[in-house]
Amino acid sequence: MLSCDCGWDYEKWYWPDHYFTIYNRDRRKRCCSCKTFIAKGDECLKFSNFRNPKDDIEERILGDEVQTADWFMCEKCGEIFLNLNALDYCIDLNESMQDTLKEYWEMTGFKQEK
Repeated sequence: MLSCDCGWDYEKWYWPDHYFTIYNRDRRKRCCSCKTFIAKGDECLKFSNFRNPKDDIEERILGDEVQTADWFMCEKCGEIFLNLNALDYCIDLNESMQDTLKEYWEMTGFKQEK
């Protein structure tokens, strides 16, 4: 659901790259939005994920930010994310970017010509 108020969960957060990159890992990865596979050589958008440390020991060892596994979006979903993010909308990475785009069109009255 699109919103201007992020209501950030400060237990976990992400930082998106602001440009596309070539996926260079050997194992395919699913797009976090549409769930299609991203293969080696495909253009994608990478999201670095972080969380708060679970306890004092983890904080002493890893610091006040613990990096977790990166998430990726396929080129199609990443394009939608970057454009809506540029308009300062808060976007849930697990939601379908296609559905999010349709929601934006409904909010703004955009008429898609086929």
